Amino acid sequence: PNSGGSPSPSPGVAVIVTVVLRRVIGRLESRHDRDRREALARQAPSVADLLAATLAAGVPIRPALEAVAAAIGEPTASELRPVVAALRLGASPGQAWGTPAAAHRPLADAVIRSDETGAPLATMLGRIADDMRRDRRATVEVAARSAGVRAVAPLAACFLPAFLLMGVVPVVASLASALVSG
Repeated sequence: PNSGGSPSPSPGVAVIVTVVLRRVIGRLESRHDRDRREALARQAPSVADLLAATLAAGVPIRPALEAVAAAIGEPTASELRPVVAALRLGASPGQAWGTPAAAHRPLADAVIRSDETGAPLATMLGRIADDMRRDRRATVEVAARSAGVRAVAPLAACFLPAFLLMGVVPVVASLASALVSG
């Protein structure tokens, strides 16, 4: 019961709002996770290039992955080590890769496809690296363009009220004054 005459929100609405907020907040990516995902995406083309070069030199896939993990560093190394360990224990590439990070999905798919079909992996990895670089470049360009748009919003928030107060209000006030007195 609200003494002001306006109805109070029902408990059902409060529950719905709480559930929706928890789901939305639960889906938000932490800064650490976002930084890790972006680092994996930055390193992925180099991983593909290094793996292609190592395989082209005649090194088998497991030692090639070990060498790439050692050379590329974190966070990619921690993603590749379990794959190497599974391959060392005799797992197939499909089993070893399991569910790779999104940045490594094209690499995993190429390794698995090569294992199943016998296609030359080094050639596929070279093309994958080029595609990854192209995708990364497009992502960076989109982010750069949107940064310019986002930078205008605070500017508009400051100048629009000032323009209205300094430019429009005096004109409207003088017109209203002229109409009332005239």
